[in-house]
Amino acid sequence: REARKIRMQAAAGVGDLDRKSVKEVQSFIEHQQQIQQIQAVVGKITELCWEKCVSKPGKDLTESEKNCIANCSERFLDTSMFVVNRIQNKHKAGPGR
Repeated sequence: REARKIRMQAAAGVGDLDRKSVKEVQSFIEHQQQIQQIQAVVGKITELCWEKCVSKPGKDLTESEKNCIANCSERFLDTSMFVVNRIQNKHKAGPGR
């Protein structure tokens, strides 16, 4: 019963928001989702490139490891951008194309 009462109060509170406030909340949520997506990509790049390039972690990275990580990250980002652009172009072209 209490949970239902809280949900009803929350729903009533949302109904009291004006359009500007709703848009601000939506914008904030979208921004937070974008941040989360970027953090996920950075984490994935770090994981993949670390596994590929660093065989024995030490106090410092070797020049070879630094170059490998830089190249790995660039390839990952280039590939990701290619895929995103390809999907966007297919979406713009319409279904079945």
